Amino acid sequence: MDIDIAMKNPAGIFATPEAVSESSELTAEQKHTVLLQWKDQLQQLQTADDEGMQQNYAAASTTDDLLVRVTSVLSRIDADLKRVSNSG
Repeated sequence: MDIDIAMKNPAGIFATPEAVSESSELTAEQKHTVLLQWKDQLQQLQTADDEGMQQNYAAASTTDDLLVRVTSVLSRIDADLKRVSNSG
């Protein structure tokens, strides 16, 4: 897997945020970075939805749901990173 491609388009590489978390090809720091990028992209889509740039309510709902999942996985990875750094 190419980390640069994953960074530019996480959804194009990973089917779900959980797949990022489960990837054995990425370090915890890389997972964190990829998920932050995905979260940023989803927030941009959400902003566009909120501003009426996209009138597809089903897509807006999917974006909201996916953002919740990305944020949840990111929180778990952040907790794991803090635990590792505190134990070192």
